[in-house]
Amino acid sequence: MKYGITILSCAALLFNGCRVKVASSLEATLTDTVIDHRGNNVDTGYVLNTDYLLLYLSAHWCGPCRSFTPSLVEYYNKNQGGHLFQVLFISSDKSEADMKNYVRQARMPWPAVLYHSEARDMLKLQYGGGGIPQLVLLDKKGNILADSFKGKKYLGPQHVLNELDKRLAKRLKQREIDPVGLSEATGKALPTPDRLANKFKVDGFGKAKDQQVAFVNRKLVVTGEELDKGVVVEVITDTYIEVSYENNRYQLMP
Repeated sequence: MKYGITILSCAALLFNGCRVKVASSLEATLTDTVIDHRGNNVDTGYVLNTDYLLLYLSAHWCGPCRSFTPSLVEYYNKNQGGHLFQVLFISSDKSEADMKNYVRQARMPWPAVLYHSEARDMLKLQYGGGGIPQLVLLDKKGNILADSFKGKKYLGPQHVLNELDKRLAKRLKQREIDPVGLSEATGKALPTPDRLANKFKVDGFGKAKDQQVAFVNRKLVVTGEELDKGVVVEVITDTYIEVSYENNRYQLMP
């Protein structure tokens, strides 16, 4: 998707582009340090529940950031952000108040790292390039798939969105071929009834107390739970939920 705006890297340096391993995992780094756009605490599993995570390093004082952020919000809303991918805001604002005002004014729908936290400093140290706005695309294992910087060369955040576009297109094409997957119970693909697909939106997956969990309609569910009368969660994997309904099994996917 093209936005027709030119993004220039702000002159302020962010830890000189140093990339070091700062925690055993991204999940460990983010534990108890993520909030939603309203300032409420967010479970780390909700942030890491998609195949792709965009780290967004930005600040309100940065003019190019303010120019790009509305385009990122539009991209997020149009391309099933929060479902097919997630964005995590890492602020370089001069104060927590500035960060909160930026989130509110830009209407950022995605979560953010707490301003006063070691996690924010660690993520900037590990992923920050030579300036902002910067996007870094990660896979589920935390590997970098695309970056606004190639060494010291600034490619811009649109470069990263173009790379994400390619990956999302492949995933959506696969859904057209096999929209519900192969049922372990029946041995063949079953069409998910529209009333189930429309009623239960799978937001993502995670782990809690050593068991696999899922987020359905933004609510945490576990195996054996009844989503509705007669709709029981039978299996939760990293990519789908299998439910039993009217003596059949169906797979609900993000």
